[in-house]
Amino acid sequence: MEDELSRKNVARGYAKRTITRLYQYLEAEEANLLKNHVEELMVRRDRLEKTFNEYEDLCKDILHLNPKDEECVDVVEEKFYKMVTMLNKAIAQRGFAPASSTNSVAQPSVAAKTHLPPVDIQQFNDSFTTRAYQMDRSSDNKPSLEEFLQYLEKRALALENAEQGHTAGNSRVAALATQGSSCSYCKSKEHKLFKCKKFYLLTAQERILFIEKNKLCITCLGTHKGKCRFHFRCSDCKGCHNSLVCNSPALAPPVTMTGNIDNNVLLPTARVKVFSKNGREYRIKALLDSGSQVSLVTSKVIKILGLTPTPNNTNIIGISNTKNNTKYCIPLEVHSMHIPFKKIINCHVVENITCKLPQSNIDISKIHIPNNITLADEQFNVPSEIHILIGADVFFQTLLPSNQSVVVVPMNLSSPAASDPHGSQQVLPTASCHTTSQGSPGFELHIFPTLFGHIIGGGLPVDLSKPSCHKVALKCELDIQKTISQFWSYEKVPELFHEKTSEQELCEQIFQSSVKLENNHFQVALPLKLPLEDINGILGESFHLALKRFLNLEKKLHSNPNLFMQYQRFIHEYLSLNHGHYMDIELYDINKQATYYLPHHAVINENSSTTRLRCVFDASMKTDKKVSLNSLQLNGPVVQKDLFDILMLFRFGKYTFTTDIKHMFRNIKIDPKFTSLQNILWRDNPSESIKCIRLDTVTYGLKSSSYLATRCLKELAIRYENLYPLASNIINNHTYVDDILYTDHDFNSVITARNQLREILSLGGFHTHKWASNNKSILSDIPQTEQQHFCSLDLQKENFDMKALGLRINVIDDNFIISSPEPFNPKEITKRRILSYIGRFYDPMGFASPIIVTAKVIMQKLWLQNIDWNSTPPLNIQEEWLQFTADLLAMEPIKLSRNIDISENYTAELVGFADASSSTAYGCCVYLRVNKLEIRRQLLNS
Repeated sequence: MEDELSRKNVARGYAKRTITRLYQYLEAEEANLLKNHVEELMVRRDRLEKTFNEYEDLCKDILHLNPKDEECVDVVEEKFYKMVTMLNKAIAQRGFAPASSTNSVAQPSVAAKTHLPPVDIQQFNDSFTTRAYQMDRSSDNKPSLEEFLQYLEKRALALENAEQGHTAGNSRVAALATQGSSCSYCKSKEHKLFKCKKFYLLTAQERILFIEKNKLCITCLGTHKGKCRFHFRCSDCKGCHNSLVCNSPALAPPVTMTGNIDNNVLLPTARVKVFSKNGREYRIKALLDSGSQVSLVTSKVIKILGLTPTPNNTNIIGISNTKNNTKYCIPLEVHSMHIPFKKIINCHVVENITCKLPQSNIDISKIHIPNNITLADEQFNVPSEIHILIGADVFFQTLLPSNQSVVVVPMNLSSPAASDPHGSQQVLPTASCHTTSQGSPGFELHIFPTLFGHIIGGGLPVDLSKPSCHKVALKCELDIQKTISQFWSYEKVPELFHEKTSEQELCEQIFQSSVKLENNHFQVALPLKLPLEDINGILGESFHLALKRFLNLEKKLHSNPNLFMQYQRFIHEYLSLNHGHYMDIELYDINKQATYYLPHHAVINENSSTTRLRCVFDASMKTDKKVSLNSLQLNGPVVQKDLFDILMLFRFGKYTFTTDIKHMFRNIKIDPKFTSLQNILWRDNPSESIKCIRLDTVTYGLKSSSYLATRCLKELAIRYENLYPLASNIINNHTYVDDILYTDHDFNSVITARNQLREILSLGGFHTHKWASNNKSILSDIPQTEQQHFCSLDLQKENFDMKALGLRINVIDDNFIISSPEPFNPKEITKRRILSYIGRFYDPMGFASPIIVTAKVIMQKLWLQNIDWNSTPPLNIQEEWLQFTADLLAMEPIKLSRNIDISENYTAELVGFADASSSTAYGCCVYLRVNKLEIRRQLLNS
């Protein structure tokens, strides 16, 4: 970091000296600038602008590396503005436009006295030529520079000839050319029909009717005579028409995920060895397919092995004559796990081969498999990913000579193989079939010897396999890196940073200068890194990406009617509460007004007792310019107390109440100047046109939302601190996001604090609900509709998808509860799954540290083994982990008293213990020792 900082300081010093030299030159030659050639002035201006931009970038980088940097940018900036003014003035006096050379070539002024006529050189922005090139070129080969230059030459010649023909022809041709440059739907001159946002929002049927009514081409959406020279293919149905006029069914009908399986087939699989580039061994699952002419391997395997495939475009024809194009292939050396056999297989690289095989677990306890065979895949009965498909050319080479196959039948069938207690082989013809007592076919599993071991496959009896799915469970899977980082952050000792970064200071300044409290509602501005008027040119276009995401969401919602109804109810509630409103998309001036469209999706929290579905907005989606709305927002400082402090304060009081601020984010309005950056797409039915909804309040999913919401609460406490001192104290010291946890020894003080809290929050437009207390009298004046009708409060705010080893508060019993998580699946033990399971542990007070430290030791061993994320740990770690999860599951919920009874008359001592003697872990704990009539000890944290 020091080297990087030193390098950037040197580069900034050079740029600064360059600007100073230019400034000294212009200051000395100011009177003689008109004598210089205009091209020399333009070159100097270009050099000045480029150098100043480099200087600004270096200042930002250095400030990031060294927040104490004392560079005075104002002086250099003043020099820059003065020099640009001098150069522009001199250039303008010579008859040229003083516009910045970075935007366009300097243009002669119309009023200039010159012998040459004014020349207007437009900026090249021919998206039509770009699209035509992509359609005309061959997609089988990579584009080359020579091919591209040849195309440009032909294109320029064609356009030149076309312009000459229009000039020489009659006015009718010219008029048609002019009309063709505008949108035939909204009549805008800024875009054509295939780029019209309003046309996009129509249903497919409405678009088709418009095309037919106006006699437009269904391929290019334009008007022309004769056959269309474009060859578009619909991206949905592959038909010869534009995707915008496709009327094929877009939504699949709902599929039943339950039912009995009357016929099942087990495909033969084997475990094989492959080696990475550095010689490391990996074991993967292979599907042996005698009906495939090619072998396939997943890109995931190639990436893990660190191999580089070679380009090879091949069309693979599958069922129903469907074609799939593979662009890469690779020779892969595959080894048997049982004998010294290896084979180099030429594999085509694909993303996925098939679903997990078998599709459901097979109960092998009901199958008698001979003892004297070695299975190629010992876990053939467990669903797992297929990493490689071995085609017929290799499959038949691995088969060992055998005229007959071993037939394995279920043990409940009366057959010699099932009844032989010694496991002897019963050889039967492969075509034979047994019949059950009910007369239905008793399907057979056949075993064949191969160089990989014995493979097993064939007909599968119904009673051996369970339905692959009995219910649909919708969950939000957290990223493993995020989960682990959260796990460590819970263990981290709270730190105080007195020094704010420049970004946080700027964010705070924007808030203080823009916040308004009118009619008991806050209004704030989005803290942007740039002025709002400069955002439009940088942000880029997000409409088409958001539209694509919405159509995908719509398919998922309509495939699950129950989920769709919940999601629709959420959107309608959003609108009914005036948190958003419908907006005509054509009212946006895309050339002046900054606009952004937010994709959105559903998050299901099955463990929530109130809101099971939540709509999450994604402001991190990048536009066509690779910029997102979140990347243009400032990140404000944390303004609330740490959860550890809040929980610690919550223990020292006899009477308690907890409550939650309802719709805290959405009760804060956004300045209307910024709401054009908060648009979503929605419609209640696929037969309707898509509508635009503008969100008028603070929206979760934006980088600044958490700061704005919590900062408004703090602003409320600051403004009314003298009028409501108890409530201000609660907001400042007893509030975690939107949860409030308060306690006190005096009953009347708790009642007063409750009343003040409700009053002060109402002054900011906030309303409380989910009230709970360890004393019913405290809630006597609270309406039943605002009370919490369950006794447990979950403190893990970001836990949307799992029942974790987490801390909860039983308000009625006045206890902290630590409960065990859901069972771990012992059939899929990988480093990724183990660490994901460990990352779910949530214990900010350290009450369960003796339990969690065992998981930390196992995590340490996983790292020391240096195994990959998806690899299976060694047997000793597996056994240790399974024993740990079994003990964890058998653990009864741990209950700790919340209240630490202490008053001024008591003698209290803090007693701490620490142990660093272990080579794997160290720890400490703190107890509170209270002495009055008897000595009592309470664990504070560890």
